[in-house]
Amino acid sequence: MRKPLPARAAARSSTRRRCGDRQHGGRRDGDAPPAESMRGCQTLRLDVHVSAGGANVSVRLSNIFGDRPLVVGAAHVARRTKAADVDPSLDRTLTFRGQAGATLPPRSTVATDPVDLDAPPLSDLAICLFLPEQTDATTTHLLALQTSYVSTAGDATAAGSFPVAKTISTWPFLAGVDVEAPAGAASIVAFGSSTTDGDGATKDANRRWPDVLAARLHTGAVRGAELSVSAIVCCTTARTLPIIRTARRSARPASRDSSATCSRSRASATS
Repeated sequence: MRKPLPARAAARSSTRRRCGDRQHGGRRDGDAPPAESMRGCQTLRLDVHVSAGGANVSVRLSNIFGDRPLVVGAAHVARRTKAADVDPSLDRTLTFRGQAGATLPPRSTVATDPVDLDAPPLSDLAICLFLPEQTDATTTHLLALQTSYVSTAGDATAAGSFPVAKTISTWPFLAGVDVEAPAGAASIVAFGSSTTDGDGATKDANRRWPDVLAARLHTGAVRGAELSVSAIVCCTTARTLPIIRTARRSARPASRDSSATCSRSRASATS
């Protein structure tokens, strides 16, 4: 059995900008719907929108409200093209301290190793997680306002055209996406309630007010500046987790193999 991996501390001279998030304990929060359940041997593809761009990406996962270990068999990050599909040439295998997968103990978080991936400002990324075991999404972001996807049976993390079994409107286990911004970049933090999280905004349109602010900053009077807008949400439900963190990381690993495969059967990428 793979030894559980602790959360990864990071450090570097360049600041890493992230997508803000809040999470709920899906089964324990009285205001939350029942936890999404994956039957096992399925893949999640979670679509997210970044504010500041960069050329280096890592992903943070959370099992903070879990009462059993969360097993992640494989993970990828890619540039989204449309709906559930990604650009295979801009797809990267994510690792956890060099390993293809990780086991998150209950009440824990973990960060992936950073990978080289060009993520322009205001672009969309797809985070793919293969869950080989039956899993309840006890830690989730309920107000995602974004359609994400669950696959048919199998590891579809590397699939360009995703085999969709069903859609979901939450972000299970996703705690944040960190993009390494260039030196001199700045951040604006929007601290607020569910309105800041996007309550009332149009689904799949990236029209939360922090998204609109980020778009105006990138295309308006400060054109050319690197600015990140992160929404930090504070609310009154008992099982809500606001995550407020700016991470810094150490020197890059010597190499990264974006073509690495896992021993489990994968869905082939299709055009």
